[in-house]
Amino acid sequence: MQFLHRLLIATASLLLLPGCDKKIDTSVETPDISSIAGLRKVPDIKPSVDVSLPDADANLSELFSRLDKQFSKNNIQPSAPISDQEITALEQQLPCKLPPILRAMYRWHNGIPDFIPMYELLPLDKVVEQYKLIKRIDKEVGWQEGEGWPLHFLPVLQFDGKEHIALDCKTSDRTPLFHYFVEDGTPGARYRGPGHLLQVTLSSYESGAYKREFEHMEVDTLAEARAFRQHAFASELQTMEDKWVKTKKFLTTAKGENFRAMVSSMAPDERAIPLLINKLHDADPEEIVDICHAFGSFKSEATRPALNDLLKHKSPLARNFAASALSKLRGPQSQAETDTLLSLLEDSDKLVQLSAIEALKHAKSYRAIDTLIDKLHRSKPGMQVYIIDTLTDIGDRRALPALKELQASFPAKLDNTRYGRTRGGDPSPADFKSSVDEAIRRFGQH
Repeated sequence: MQFLHRLLIATASLLLLPGCDKKIDTSVETPDISSIAGLRKVPDIKPSVDVSLPDADANLSELFSRLDKQFSKNNIQPSAPISDQEITALEQQLPCKLPPILRAMYRWHNGIPDFIPMYELLPLDKVVEQYKLIKRIDKEVGWQEGEGWPLHFLPVLQFDGKEHIALDCKTSDRTPLFHYFVEDGTPGARYRGPGHLLQVTLSSYESGAYKREFEHMEVDTLAEARAFRQHAFASELQTMEDKWVKTKKFLTTAKGENFRAMVSSMAPDERAIPLLINKLHDADPEEIVDICHAFGSFKSEATRPALNDLLKHKSPLARNFAASALSKLRGPQSQAETDTLLSLLEDSDKLVQLSAIEALKHAKSYRAIDTLIDKLHRSKPGMQVYIIDTLTDIGDRRALPALKELQASFPAKLDNTRYGRTRGGDPSPADFKSSVDEAIRRFGQH
């Protein structure tokens, strides 16, 4: 019953999401590794955020002003504010009054897309709508109060209809925020309150931890962790250090599934990088997957040499995830790295080819243009979409004749059927032409 309950909430929540456009998503979609993991055992580590401590003492006018500058810089367009009267009217439909700082946030902006990477700050009417939906499903499934979604949790931030950062408004003096994944149902402490959320978010933007890269907001988890430490109490810092001590011991002693469980769940820490690099010497391909995922999340240039070595690994799984991790790094690509990635365009594994293309895209590698154009002429539409997106983002006009030639090859009437696509799978002819048209339009703007 619990699984059904989570599924119902997830499915119903998706109905509240805004309509999607028809642009083909060519972002790196790393394979789901949860089925590889099996049952995992990790050390019992308490949360770094202590929600019993007070919220941050925030200077709201300054925070709002500085955040607005970051939103403008990252092409984030917040919604218009709403009035106190509108807030009060909506508040009547919730189980508690909004804390003053949250009211102030809605008088600042009534909703912010990409407020933090992946999560939007929901407009207050959507918070009410989402809360009612979740509690209605709780009742229909037969949950008693205390089961399912907590009564005093307000779903103020949301990702993909299934993950929330919820504000606990049970008491007026403490209003912490918890991460809540409806398919799991276990709250995890995330912020001590809205003031803490605002301060960490601002520090993350200003340090470059949160940054728009191409069309998506990306997070540098190491820089984000530094932002959290900047606004932590001494006791929270000590908890973080205790956590690292346990993590270090586990990384140096654990093997197999337990090692992989630790890598996939550990808090970001620069000190883990040399330990993980050392582990690569005897890691199996599935362990390499988790290590590469961590390296991509860390975005540290210290991982680049190890990832370059993995591009030549005998396992296509290792090559795929190494190229995917390299696509997340923000530093310059060496000529040798570019040449290796170009050679992977002819790899026997299609997923390796796609990840190599993505890594060339993120490096804006002008040296790759001629090879990518040649690959474009020899590929199927699913691969061509990735190449087109990469050529467009690199922005070298040498690609334009090839794109116009492709545009001219489409017949007058196209199949409008929407295809269910796997990564690199062929789009419908209409969607494919739309991606080509959009690429040529973007070249016209350069």
